[in-house]
Amino acid sequence: MPLDFGIDRVATARLAGRRPEPGDLGAYQRIWTDARVDEAVWPEHLRTADRAETFLRDAIAHWERWGFGPWTMLVGGEPIGYAGLRHDEVDGRPEIELMWFVDPDHWGHGYATELAREAVRVGFEVLELDELVAQTTMGNTASRAVMEKLGMEHTGETVHAGLPHVVYRLNRGMS
Repeated sequence: MPLDFGIDRVATARLAGRRPEPGDLGAYQRIWTDARVDEAVWPEHLRTADRAETFLRDAIAHWERWGFGPWTMLVGGEPIGYAGLRHDEVDGRPEIELMWFVDPDHWGHGYATELAREAVRVGFEVLELDELVAQTTMGNTASRAVMEKLGMEHTGETVHAGLPHVVYRLNRGMS
């Protein structure tokens, strides 16, 4: 029986987050393949419609197995991205990763920070985790700014998906 932490849906002042569902595929594919995403931040060969489908399928499976995962981010009921937590590895070590991606049509509104802040709350208060990790490509200044707004500390570098990444961490007492 899957775990149920009562976090299938969350809400912030301007956003809703809900468990991803198969019907999100079209929105995920549109967002992932948007040409406005900087090639240096997330190369196009990693942002294909097939990879979006795999990500969505994996996110749904993560929820089914663990009782949490990245939420589909909604504004006015429409999917505009995702944010939340998932199991991952950083340098071969199991971690709980804080992650997000927002439709370029909605950049610059603080949505990633807003739903990521809710994910931090859930991670520490509901899931009782001790630490969260986030990673992004070296040149992704927008995601690095989100990490810093959340109080995360830059703790090193790694290679993820074949690309150099910075690693940030947040411990329960720091949030």
